[in-house]
Amino acid sequence: MLIKNSFLLLLAFASAFFVRVLTSVGIPSFINFAHFILIPAVAVYTVVQTRTKIRVYAVLDLLAGLMIMLAVVIASAMLNKAGIINIFIDYLLRAEWFIFLLAIISITPSEKSLTTLRYWLLSFAFINILFAYVQKFILRWGEGMPAPGDFITGVFLGQGAGCDVSSGVSVIFAIYYFFNNSNGRKTNLWIKIAVVLVAIIHLFITDAKSSFIIFLVSLVLLMLTKLKLDNKSFTLVVQYSLILIVFSGVLYWAAHTIAPGLLTFSDPSQRQDGFDLKFSVFSIFPSFYKSPLNWLLGLGPGHTVGRLGGWMLRDYADLLEPLGATIHPASQAVWEAVRSTWIGDRSRLWSPFFGWAGIWGDWGLLGVAGYVYLLFITWRRFCINDASKWILLSIPIFACIFTQTEEPGYVLSVAAIIGLQWQEHQMEQQKIRRSHLQNLHLSPNLHRLPELN
Repeated sequence: MLIKNSFLLLLAFASAFFVRVLTSVGIPSFINFAHFILIPAVAVYTVVQTRTKIRVYAVLDLLAGLMIMLAVVIASAMLNKAGIINIFIDYLLRAEWFIFLLAIISITPSEKSLTTLRYWLLSFAFINILFAYVQKFILRWGEGMPAPGDFITGVFLGQGAGCDVSSGVSVIFAIYYFFNNSNGRKTNLWIKIAVVLVAIIHLFITDAKSSFIIFLVSLVLLMLTKLKLDNKSFTLVVQYSLILIVFSGVLYWAAHTIAPGLLTFSDPSQRQDGFDLKFSVFSIFPSFYKSPLNWLLGLGPGHTVGRLGGWMLRDYADLLEPLGATIHPASQAVWEAVRSTWIGDRSRLWSPFFGWAGIWGDWGLLGVAGYVYLLFITWRRFCINDASKWILLSIPIFACIFTQTEEPGYVLSVAAIIGLQWQEHQMEQQKIRRSHLQNLHLSPNLHRLPELN
């Protein structure tokens, strides 16, 4: 049963991770929606089997946050007369990775099944890197194009932000691989460095400039959480400062050699026009408000600049319109703002279609609060080391740039790594407890401790 649970988790993950590969070989486009059914179903299946106290408490905590956010989305839909299909898809686009995390933490795996889960998740990540390298160095996709990196998408073929999602996935798996010592076995340091370099090269060949910024800022924020007046914290800050210096040095070198596109962010005229476009949503959305409640509940699920309102309702109209999907003029107003400026289609950094704008636009301030609460639960309950925290911090920072917070391939990878490390930590703690009990059992003085009998 435990191995079956691990298999179901891998199947659910693969249904989102490799979906673009499946559609590229001729499978109908409705397969893109399969993970919206499979992942919640697997979560329900694993949650009802949860027995151990620590897992029950963790499940209930995360489940309560998910229910609160669902209530906000339903209230927003009722206020704005959004379709039921809008509620279902828009909620899952932002909550699916929390649901997948819920599924992972619910299982009580054996050491063998946990090792199998880790092996296949890492294998999926390396397949993504392999696809990207083949696309760049063998197939030479994008050669001669103004932005060749946009064509290097790994397994996320034909996806608008595929280059960013693909390279971002490589980085989070590299972070996990570098800092993880699974089952007490230490991987050779040079192998770990090699994996990190492979991931960094992946960033370069996709020209994912925003990803450089995201993980750099995430590392700085992680360092700020370590600022305490004790020797251990000081040592950690020094260690992370050295990593930050190396990271910044690589970024500076790349900007002046193989990735000059990084310097485009330093152009003052681009920054001004970029900020004007990005923040235009904060004046566009209120212009459509019909009630003070819109400030709290937004314009309705899928009605603004999330992935649903921005792209999916248009790209999958033949599938969604018969199901009662609703659209809103606010989305079109933002698209018109994009087309009216020269920078609109040149950089995702300045795009008004970004995560926090989508959450606020669709669900209002209560929706933003609900999403932040789920992030807080994940940080407090499941980020058991700095690698998990660094990876999690990329989510709210990415939400300031583009829609990676609604890209299943990316956020499900974040959930997979955080959940995997949490399970590995529980496994190690279980071994420690067993060893402690065994030592007590073998102690010749055990009979002198009646309170332990």
